[in-house]
Amino acid sequence: MTSGTAWGGMALSAVLLTVVARMELGKDDPLLPLHLLRIPTYWLSSLGLLLAAVVMMSSSYLASNYFQGAHDLSAFATGLALLPMGLASLVLALVVPGLIGRVGPGGAYLVGAIAQIAGAAVLATGPSGIGVAIIALAVIGAGLPTVFVPLYGIGTSHVRPGEAGVGSGLLNTFNESGAALGIAVIGTILATSLHDELGSGTPAPEAMTVGVGTGFLALVICAALAACIALALHRLTRAADGRP
Repeated sequence: MTSGTAWGGMALSAVLLTVVARMELGKDDPLLPLHLLRIPTYWLSSLGLLLAAVVMMSSSYLASNYFQGAHDLSAFATGLALLPMGLASLVLALVVPGLIGRVGPGGAYLVGAIAQIAGAAVLATGPSGIGVAIIALAVIGAGLPTVFVPLYGIGTSHVRPGEAGVGSGLLNTFNESGAALGIAVIGTILATSLHDELGSGTPAPEAMTVGVGTGFLALVICAALAACIALALHRLTRAADGRP
């Protein structure tokens, strides 16, 4: 992050985003309907999707580095170790509709955020072995469908039918942006921590464990922010439904 090229790229990106935003806000039929971000449930859902993608993609990235860098697993074995995370997400997706029916979409989102906090917190402390890491990743995976499904539903609930297509597309833009942003930021955190540990003489496997733990600590913070958003959305959706 001390590279002038990196800082220059970020500055240029900020300028270009500002220009695009001003152009879109001035159009009668914008490609990106940024006025939707004035709707509380919409912009909160957008931010929630960005954070959810950060946690999802970065968890897989950090776990891959942990299994291969700290335990010298092959790429194939690493893929098998990540499989329970995906399977947990698949299984929990089957119960999400019922969960939303019982606690509401905001409540279901909160359940998912708490699961991600719990799983990431275990990995942030430095897992004692591969088995613990796999279980913690499965907990994170279990929280994924209870995050993504409610957020898309809440986000589009107050969008006019004529803007449904572009509205859902903008939500997905936040989702995809979160995936890219997560790898960039969390990858930098991992690389910086790993460089510091190796520079202080820590053996490579232990250094990787510390670096991955630091990365997951950042994801705990992301999941905690998501939980705050979930509480706000829970209140907003209950008020919209006329429930106390």
